[in-house]
Amino acid sequence: TEDGGKTATCSITVNEKIYPVSGISLNKSTLTMYENENYTLTATITPSNATNKDVGWSSSNTSVATVSNGVITALNVGTTTITATTVDGGMTASCNITVLAKVTSVSLDKYEATLCENETITLTATISPNHASNKNVTWNSSNTSVASVSNGVVTALKAGTTSITVKTEDGGKTATCYVTVIAK
Repeated sequence: TEDGGKTATCSITVNEKIYPVSGISLNKSTLTMYENENYTLTATITPSNATNKDVGWSSSNTSVATVSNGVITALNVGTTTITATTVDGGMTASCNITVLAKVTSVSLDKYEATLCENETITLTATISPNHASNKNVTWNSSNTSVASVSNGVVTALKAGTTSITVKTEDGGKTATCYVTVIAK
């Protein structure tokens, strides 16, 4: 005051304006992965100027895949749902995950075979791992005039040599059996 120099004070705190979260979305709604792969999901918060953009992550089946800060780690064959939940408002967005097993190798039950003309032999392909998701294979003979192959059944046609090869659709893994055809 002018009269007596008396003073009074008032502390004022100005808080930042709070912008609440109104929604969340993920960059993927479905995703197929292979065992031991990682993928990072990106969460987008709306509005873009929301004050608290923190997100919690969860997996509905942690034996299939886990998630930490949006990074998914595929563990075992199966399905799970990854959910992102906003800390502000509890808004959610989900991504359905399918985990497959990748083919690592293929082998044949025979390395070589000798057949007479017009004989047949059945080759058996074994795919690893046993729980591989895509076990489709194609068969090929390097010399179709000597022997043909269909679904693993080798038919000797005329004297000579050929290579019978099985190839996996997943990964292009191959195994070969060397076939000698002799005249009757």
